[in-house]
Amino acid sequence: MNKLKIFAATAVILFSAAAPVFAEGSTLDIDASIDTAVKESYEVKSAGISVKQAQNSYDQAVKNASSYADQLDEGGDNLDKYTKLTLMQGIANPPAEAKFSIYKYSNQGKVAENQVKLSAYTQYTALMNSRDDVELENQKFQNAGDNYKALQLKLKLGMASPADVKNAEVNYYSESSNLNRAERQYNIAVMKINKILGRNIYTKYDALLRDKLTESPYIRSYDDYVGDALKNRAEIANAAENINLRKFEYDVIRGIFPSKYDGMNQMGQYELNQAKDALDADKIDISVEINGLYNDLRNKSKMLDSKKDTFALAKRNYDAAGVKYNAGVISKMDFDSKAVDLKAAQNDLKAFQRDIWMAQIKLNLACGIGDDVSKIK
Repeated sequence: MNKLKIFAATAVILFSAAAPVFAEGSTLDIDASIDTAVKESYEVKSAGISVKQAQNSYDQAVKNASSYADQLDEGGDNLDKYTKLTLMQGIANPPAEAKFSIYKYSNQGKVAENQVKLSAYTQYTALMNSRDDVELENQKFQNAGDNYKALQLKLKLGMASPADVKNAEVNYYSESSNLNRAERQYNIAVMKINKILGRNIYTKYDALLRDKLTESPYIRSYDDYVGDALKNRAEIANAAENINLRKFEYDVIRGIFPSKYDGMNQMGQYELNQAKDALDADKIDISVEINGLYNDLRNKSKMLDSKKDTFALAKRNYDAAGVKYNAGVISKMDFDSKAVDLKAAQNDLKAFQRDIWMAQIKLNLACGIGDDVSKIK
C-alpha cells in the first residue's frame, strides 16, 4: 500500500502537481485559435483594405493615363520639355506607384499575420507558466494545511507547543495568500490571451490543449539565419521594389532630360539613390536584429543542461525521500517538502524550455517575412 501511495504521489507531482480547480470552461487549442484570430485581426483586415484601395487607385490611374496620352499627342512638338515630362509622368508614374502600393500592403498583411501569432504565442507561454505557478502554490497550500492540522492534533496530545501551532497557522495563511495571488495572476493571463484572440475576456478554460516548449533546440549557423532574413523580410522586398519604382520614374525623366547635369535629371537620380540607401539601411538593421535574436537563443540553449540537471537532482532527492518515508524514517511533512522542491524544479525547467521555444519562434519569424508591422515603410 505504501509503495502504491508513493507511486501515485510521484505521478501527481510530475504531471499535475496538486489539483487546483480552474474555472470550468472550454478547451483552449492555441494553434486553431490563432488561425481564427489572424482572420479577425484589425491589422490584417486593415492591410487587406489598403490592398483593395491601391488596386482601385491602379485602375483609376490606368484610365487617367489615356487623357494624358491624348494631351501629349495633341501638343506634339509644340510642348516644352517640362510639360512633356509632366504628361509622361501622368501616364507612367501613378499606375507604377499603385502597383508598388499593392505589393507593399500585401506584404504588410503577411507581416500582420505573424505579428498576431507572435503576440498570441508570447501570452500563451506566459499563461502556461502562470498555470504551473498555481499548481505549485496549491501544493504548498495543501502541505501547509496538512501540517497545521497535524500540529493541532499533536498539541492536544502534548506533542507540540502552542508556538509550533501558531507558526504553522501563520504559514498556512501565508500560503493561502500566495495561492490567491497566483490564481489572480492566472486569471489576468487568461483575460490577456482572450483579448489577443478576439474573444470575450471572461472566457474560461478547463484545459490548455498544447504546451509549447523545446527540449533539445536545433540551431543553424548565424550566416544561414541572416541569409534567410535578407532574402525573405518584407522590408527588404519592399525596399528592392521601391528601387525598381524609382528607377522606372528616373528613366521617364531621362527620356526628356538625358543630361545628368540637368536639375530634373538630378532630382530623379537623388530619389533613386535615396531608395538604394534605404535598402542598405534595412539590411544593416535586420542583420543587427538577427544577431540579437540568435545570441539570445544560443545563450538560453547553453543554460538548458543546467536546468535539466537541477530537475534531475530534485527528482533523485524526491525518490530517496520516498524510500525513507516508506520505511518510516522521515515524516510526511519532510516528504511533502521534497515533492514541492520537485514541482518547483519542474516548473523552472518547463518555463525555461518555453523561453527557448519562444526564442526559436522569434528568430524564425524574423528570418521569414517578419512580425512587426511598424517596420513596414
